[in-house]
Amino acid sequence: MRRKTFASWQDRASWLVVAFGLFLLILPRPVRSTVALPLQTAFLAPLRGARTLAGLLVSREQENRRLADLAAKLAVENARLRTLVRKAADAPAVRPGLQSAAVVNRDLATFERSLVISRGRRHGVGPGTAVIAPGGVVGRVIASGDHQALVQTILDPDSRVAAYDSRSRIPGLAAPAGSGLLSLEYVAKGSDFMAGDTLVTSGIGGVFPKGLRLGVVVASLDEPAKLFKTVKVRPFVSVSRLEEVFVVSAPPADTLAPQDGWLDNLAPAEVELPDEDR
Repeated sequence: MRRKTFASWQDRASWLVVAFGLFLLILPRPVRSTVALPLQTAFLAPLRGARTLAGLLVSREQENRRLADLAAKLAVENARLRTLVRKAADAPAVRPGLQSAAVVNRDLATFERSLVISRGRRHGVGPGTAVIAPGGVVGRVIASGDHQALVQTILDPDSRVAAYDSRSRIPGLAAPAGSGLLSLEYVAKGSDFMAGDTLVTSGIGGVFPKGLRLGVVVASLDEPAKLFKTVKVRPFVSVSRLEEVFVVSAPPADTLAPQDGWLDNLAPAEVELPDEDR
C-alpha cells in the first residue's frame, strides 16, 4: 500500500499553520499575547481590506444608480422645457399692457366683493378684463361705462379662478371660502398640495394670463367625513385695502384666434355705469 504524502505547497502551508497554532498554545500567556497580536493583525488586515473594498463598491454602485435615475429625470424635464419653448416660439407674440386705475368706490357691506375703478371703455377696459395688483390677482371687470368699470374681486361668492400648484403642477378651481380665504373645489383626496405652496393662475378661461400669483396654501387636509380634499388658500392681495390696481389691456385683435361664438353666452352681460362727469 502506497503511503500518502503531503507534497503540495497547500498541504505544507496548512500543516505549518496548524503547527504554529499548537506552538502558540504551549507558550506562556504573556508571551502568547505578545506574539499573537501582531500575527492576528497581519492575518486579519486582508479580510478587513476586502470588507472595506466591498462596502466601497456597493456604495459606488448605489451612487451610480442614483445618478442614473437623476439623469433620466433631468432628461425628461429637459424634453418638457424644450417642448414648452418650442410652443412659445410658435405661438403669436401677445404682450398685454398694463394701465393703472384708482379705486374710486367699493361695496360698503364687505369692502372686498367688488370695486369701482377709474377706467372704462374709453380706456379699452371692458367686461372680462383682468385686474391685478403688485401682490397678485384682484379680480375681473364685469361691467364698464365710458370712464369707470365694476370689478368682481376673487372674494366675491360668484368668482372662480382656475389655478395650479407651482410645485406639484396640480390644477384646481379657487372659490371664496369666507374670512378672506379661498378654497379649491373638487380636489381629489391624496392630491399633492402642501401648506406653503404657491398657487398661480393657469390661464384656463382666457381672463387671467397664465402665471399670475394668486395665493399661498395655508391648510391641506384629507378629512374622512368629506368626499374631497380640503385646501385653504390665503390670497396674496388684501382686497379691502387696495387704493390702486392695474388693468391688463387686451392684446390686439389680429393676435387672437378667431372665435366661432359658441362661448359668447359665458361672457358677463355688459352693464351701463353712470359716469361722474355726466
